[in-house]
Amino acid sequence: MSGSPEAAADPRLGRHTRAVGQPERLRRTGGFIRSMPSRRRAALMTGCIVGVLGFELVLIAPYAHRAAGQLTHARWTWLLAAMACETVSMVMFARLQRHALGTGVLRVRLGSAVATVFAGNAVGATLPGGSLLSIAYRTRRMRAWGASASQIGFVHAATGVLSTIALASFAGAGHIVAGDGSQLISVAVQVGVICVITCAALALVHHPVLLRRPAHALLRLVPRLRRRTAARASVDRLLDELAALRPPARFWPWGLGLAVFNCCGDFLCLLAVCHAVGVSPPLSTALFAYLAGMTAASAVPLLPAGIGVLDAALVLTLHHGGVPVGAATAADLLYRSITPGLISVAGWALLLQQRRRPDRPRHPRETGGTPEAGDHTGGVAGPSPFTRKT
Repeated sequence: MSGSPEAAADPRLGRHTRAVGQPERLRRTGGFIRSMPSRRRAALMTGCIVGVLGFELVLIAPYAHRAAGQLTHARWTWLLAAMACETVSMVMFARLQRHALGTGVLRVRLGSAVATVFAGNAVGATLPGGSLLSIAYRTRRMRAWGASASQIGFVHAATGVLSTIALASFAGAGHIVAGDGSQLISVAVQVGVICVITCAALALVHHPVLLRRPAHALLRLVPRLRRRTAARASVDRLLDELAALRPPARFWPWGLGLAVFNCCGDFLCLLAVCHAVGVSPPLSTALFAYLAGMTAASAVPLLPAGIGVLDAALVLTLHHGGVPVGAATAADLLYRSITPGLISVAGWALLLQQRRRPDRPRHPRETGGTPEAGDHTGGVAGPSPFTRKT
């Protein structure tokens, strides 16, 4: 009698008796209960994607009508070249993140890294929050691979620094091509400041004793912080892990090369779509248009894929360089159809595959030793609810 559903629902019976009848009820409705959160997440994600894509279509409809002539006569050979260049750009960014993870003796399969970059790009390009959600997704993936908080922080910081230096180098190249050498000093100063700040930060984290007191002082400023002793221990452990991360000297030039190739592939994609619509802008104009678009998109990180601001920067800069408005709009539409368009479609497909079939774990490759049992630092993909490249 105590195991029946009626007894389980009787409030006069004890707590233990109610728990006895619960498994039978869960067996009958467990599938529906477990499916509700995933269905709601899928509906929410689908609604966000449809809403963002619909908003983009409404915005670009008038401009697409003006550029219809150039779009109908687009050259497929240049379009295929643009897709190939953008694919190379994504792979180079995946290799950059994989290279940064290798500093902490963590080896990840290139296929898993590429799939994560594509999926992160899809998340950042289609969901509100843009690059912030892409960073959050990549962080969850790296945690699933077995990376520590210090490794993940180093990966984000190193890739951000190297990508910024690569874009600054592109700006210098644009001034050289345009024959404006007066701006090279400004670019060199910017790169120098970034390098000095990076070296100072690395020197500081390698001396955790200097950071412990300020970190503990910040903890004391939080009045409602529970387990203050545990929080201090966590901070101390994080500082010690950061101090243990010592990238070799070859890490920075090799990483900078990967960041430059990442930007080169993206820029060549833009240049190829310009040729696809029948215009050949000067190299300096295309460089400045690309830099203006990337700067505008990074200035508003909450917008998915920099919608609106990136497009306006591209079209206006190309038009200022002598490209007709219709052709500049057509080039922008084709560029955005590839990234984030086709890249997002591939990214969502890979994301669904990751949720259905996680990667097999892979242990770190250490010199002179073998992986220990239970050391999960391989390319395993944990389930995630959700990287324009950042």
